[in-house]
Amino acid sequence: MKRDDTGAALPLVLILVTVVAVVLGALLSFADTSVRATVNLRDQAAAAYTADGALQAGINSIRNSTFTGAPGQQCFGGSDTLALPGFGSGGSAAVTCTADPAKVLIQCPSLSACNRPGSAILTLGTGGEDGLNIQQPSGSSFRVHGVVYSNSTINVVNGSLDTNTAVYARGACAGTIRSTPAANCGYPGSGLGADPGYAPALTSVPAHRGVPGCTGPVVTFEPGFYDDAVGLSALMTNSSPCKDSIWWFKPGAYYFDFRNSEVTRPPGLPAGDDVWTINSGRLVAGTPVDRAGRIIAAPSAAGSAIPGACDNPIEDAKAAGVQFVFGGDSRLAVKAAEAEICGSYSGTKPPVALYGLTSGVEAPVTATLTPSGTPAGTFTSAPAGSLSTVDGNFATWTNNGNGNQSATVTATGYAPPAAIPAGSLLKSAKIRVVHGNDNGSSQDNLSVQLGADKFGVPSYPDKVLHTDLVDVTAALSQQVYDGGFTGAQLGYTAALKHKGTEQLDALQLELTYTPPALRAQNGCTQLLYTNSAACAMVTSVNNSGNRFYVQGTTYAPKAVLDITLNNAIEPIFRFGVIARSLWVKETGSVSFTGAVIEVPDDSPGFVFGVYLAAYVCPGAGTCAPGGTPAARARVAYVDGDPANPVPGARQVSVLSWSGNR
Repeated sequence: MKRDDTGAALPLVLILVTVVAVVLGALLSFADTSVRATVNLRDQAAAAYTADGALQAGINSIRNSTFTGAPGQQCFGGSDTLALPGFGSGGSAAVTCTADPAKVLIQCPSLSACNRPGSAILTLGTGGEDGLNIQQPSGSSFRVHGVVYSNSTINVVNGSLDTNTAVYARGACAGTIRSTPAANCGYPGSGLGADPGYAPALTSVPAHRGVPGCTGPVVTFEPGFYDDAVGLSALMTNSSPCKDSIWWFKPGAYYFDFRNSEVTRPPGLPAGDDVWTINSGRLVAGTPVDRAGRIIAAPSAAGSAIPGACDNPIEDAKAAGVQFVFGGDSRLAVKAAEAEICGSYSGTKPPVALYGLTSGVEAPVTATLTPSGTPAGTFTSAPAGSLSTVDGNFATWTNNGNGNQSATVTATGYAPPAAIPAGSLLKSAKIRVVHGNDNGSSQDNLSVQLGADKFGVPSYPDKVLHTDLVDVTAALSQQVYDGGFTGAQLGYTAALKHKGTEQLDALQLELTYTPPALRAQNGCTQLLYTNSAACAMVTSVNNSGNRFYVQGTTYAPKAVLDITLNNAIEPIFRFGVIARSLWVKETGSVSFTGAVIEVPDDSPGFVFGVYLAAYVCPGAGTCAPGGTPAARARVAYVDGDPANPVPGARQVSVLSWSGNR
């Protein structure tokens, strides 16, 4: 059979067609994938650009507002979500905002013009006692955020002292100190160790205040001058009817100059030591806030928690707090109680919450008070002015008979030349009587009267004038202390059994009193702390339930602070400590691992931060936040005047930025 090539090309053609079809299909599939990828990438890029734009819109919205992150404020006016309909290419977006709780309210163009101290701890004593003494269980760490500077020694008895920056001691150091750089002991000194000389909030003594009574679960104190440590301590003890109350000290300046140890006191000022002891309840000093940090009308047991019961100047540029000013040998001891003291924010000076006076003396006043007008009574003659001075211008009574006869002359006036302020201590009050009889007898019955009180006067068996001083201090001390002495009525009575003329040349009232004054710290607070009689201005004792926090600067350059940490859950001194000497004891029950004493870091102004998250909804008219944000940012804002932010004039700093690309 004969063969030919007919049909031989068909398989080749089929193979070729198949190969071309496969290749063409692959090419078409690749082209389709590329087109789809291009579209997806374009959509993804559009979403990223939209998210970035949304974040920028959120940043700019806050920049052009007065939002500061204060409690109760919302980032975008009435909401924490910024809706952006029709934003981007054919869709919408939304930005959510959460305030950053980390805030710094520090302005320090220079060390001398700074609203925080240059050091977290600055001790100014130069010898004879440790500048800083730390006692704690072995292996413990006493942590500080900021510079530690002692003008004398640092003694870490157990454990270690740890700070994030430098440590300086002009004297020797003992114990373990960890710092960056290493501790500089035997330091020659620098301006950082100088007393900054902060001025007190008071330039004169404020209104005198008594110890308030029990008024319910909250006992309210008004700014002013308090001098009764015994009364304050009795109010705040476990045996008081007010025990476990909240002791609310309203915003303002308080002057504590306790006078219970004075030898001469009015009956209303009980005797005792000049130390105010808080041994029950909770002390809240400053503008009260609730547990969410919102300002409230008054603190309450349910709504207030220590720490965090008063508006903190570290977190609020509008914080109105207190300043507790201590004078003389006045002291504060916190025992089985909780106390939180908040200072007031300022852009030019630290928020000093505790202040120990370094200057000022009291100035006793002596005045001779005389009557006004014409004396009255049964004397034969009592011309106007006859009892004011020793001048021979007598008030007289002539007794022409034998037997018991008497006469009285009364004078009024005796007003002090200036009002005597409440809280004044009467040191001496005496009636000066210049008197005689031209036929004297030691049997005469003579007396002076001060109001309803009667006091005897000596009689003499001669014919000359005598000057007698009759002590009436006890009769007037309470009236002077209460600020109620504006004058007096004095009388002189002569009861005679013989003939003669009674002569009265002067009837004067001599007062010596000490008005309240801003006094430098003195007494036991000025003794070296190695002396057993020495005492600290502030003491926190290792008692169950004890908590003590100062949200502000403590400034006591002439005094010692002796603090025992027992139940601390955050820093106890939040804006630095300046004292002559600082003694700190940590018990084994302290679980707080952060800085016990801190000073905020520098910043050019009031800084607050926010966390922003952008959500993109392509093809939708509105966008509801949900799921994973398309982009995130952390942004800080700086205001030149924190209390009055200017929209549009705020500095912006983007701290971080990330997106899902």
